Amino acid sequence: MEPGYVSLEGGQTSPAGAVVQCPRCGQSAAIGSLVCPNCRALIYSAQLSDLSQQALSLEQSDPVRAAKIWQACLELLPSDSQQFLAIYQRIGALTGQPAPVGGQQTLQYRPGAADRKNDPWPVAIAKTVGSMALSILVYGAWSHSAGGSWSESLWFAFGFVVLMLVHEMGHVLATWYYGLSASPPIFIPFIGALINLRQSPPNAKVEAVVGIGGPLLGTIGALICYMLFLTVPLCHNRIFYEVTVLGFLLNFFNLLPVPPLDGGRITAAISPWLWIPGLIGLGGLMLHDIRRDSYGVMILLMVLFYGFPRIRATLAGRMRHAPYYKISAAASWSIGILYLLLAGGLSFLMWHTDAFKLFLG
Repeated sequence: MEPGYVSLEGGQTSPAGAVVQCPRCGQSAAIGSLVCPNCRALIYSAQLSDLSQQALSLEQSDPVRAAKIWQACLELLPSDSQQFLAIYQRIGALTGQPAPVGGQQTLQYRPGAADRKNDPWPVAIAKTVGSMALSILVYGAWSHSAGGSWSESLWFAFGFVVLMLVHEMGHVLATWYYGLSASPPIFIPFIGALINLRQSPPNAKVEAVVGIGGPLLGTIGALICYMLFLTVPLCHNRIFYEVTVLGFLLNFFNLLPVPPLDGGRITAAISPWLWIPGLIGLGGLMLHDIRRDSYGVMILLMVLFYGFPRIRATLAGRMRHAPYYKISAAASWSIGILYLLLAGGLSFLMWHTDAFKLFLG
């Protein structure tokens, strides 16, 4: 795009310094105006209507292209308008971010998006405890089938699931702090645990803080477990050590800078371009595991399946320039430093406990 021109989807341009007329009252306004100074109507209402029809027609067949067209709509709307918020959240839905919140009924993207309240406490506790119990039984049976006694296998499964809960509570605390609606922690055997955000974070900084809360608290939990193993006589056994090592592995893997992993959400606030080395690392892990661990390859493929649409839409579609990613340099640097410190600390703990041997086989 040449300097001095405002570019619209479809190739229309208007020279800087010219005036436009309000489509409703005919009042002249400077080219940079988005709202008529006289009647407060949208200056580019006709273009917005055309663009929205194009985007709606492409959402099912080409969501990346649809997101780019919606992005063009944002440039024609005041950033404090309800239309801007609704379209921005729709872009988030198309690019793989959490379900939208607010906005007009006609712009809701996902079924059930209007239901954004947190679950009642009894329901939330039942979901978490019930899925935890199921996971403990499944992991216990799996450990028992590998040769362990039922008692040891169940204690190992209990410790591992509790550490996963500590990790998820890091996310939960961050969502509470920012007032975001989210599901309670849900445990899925051999997949892990998750919370489902029921509304988009307002910007990449909030997404990063929610993302880093899990591995930060999870690492603290695993470190406490390791200190108990070293200092408390009753904890001097193989189970405490194995749970500690798996706790470090869980949090280290989640720092891989690929969405939807926590590292991908954290690096969104630093630079979405960091997702490229994350993809390279993901590919390296796949090549490493392809001959020895089909389960590990399946997990990595799932990460790629859920993360690649957002990576493609953000980088190829130039969505990284959206207001969502425009946070202060201080916030970006702070998150980057914390990310490196956490990754470095986990690397040392994994080396100290020989967890890297398990991670790399």
